[in-house]
Amino acid sequence: MVSKGYPPEAVRFALNELGERGLIDDKVYANNLTRQLIHGKLSGKHKIAFELKRHGIPESIRKEILNSLTESDEKERALEQARLKWAGFQSFDSKKRRKKIFDHLIRKGYDFQVVHEVMDEISKDPETDGLR
Repeated sequence: MVSKGYPPEAVRFALNELGERGLIDDKVYANNLTRQLIHGKLSGKHKIAFELKRHGIPESIRKEILNSLTESDEKERALEQARLKWAGFQSFDSKKRRKKIFDHLIRKGYDFQVVHEVMDEISKDPETDGLR
């Protein structure tokens, strides 16, 4: 804010006030961001780690949050993403559809092993006709 021309005293005062009111808290911000990425965007662990770092969250908080994420929850989110994408890729042949879904899940930040497990599971799913 100082670089934008605000007096340093005003910046310190504003930051102190916000801090006293609990409005500046990296952990709260990181938890809110993580919730948004998980529930709003169905992002995987790698994407969450990237976004937390990009937003300047300290490493200790990032590690704490990432350690709290379970592989089973990530797999469920990836499976949900795969099923959502499956319907949109019906015009493609089976091989191309699988590749598109696989690539989408990797771009969303899901772990490589989780993506493989999801692709195996969805290929046996009657709702997706085995991705055929």
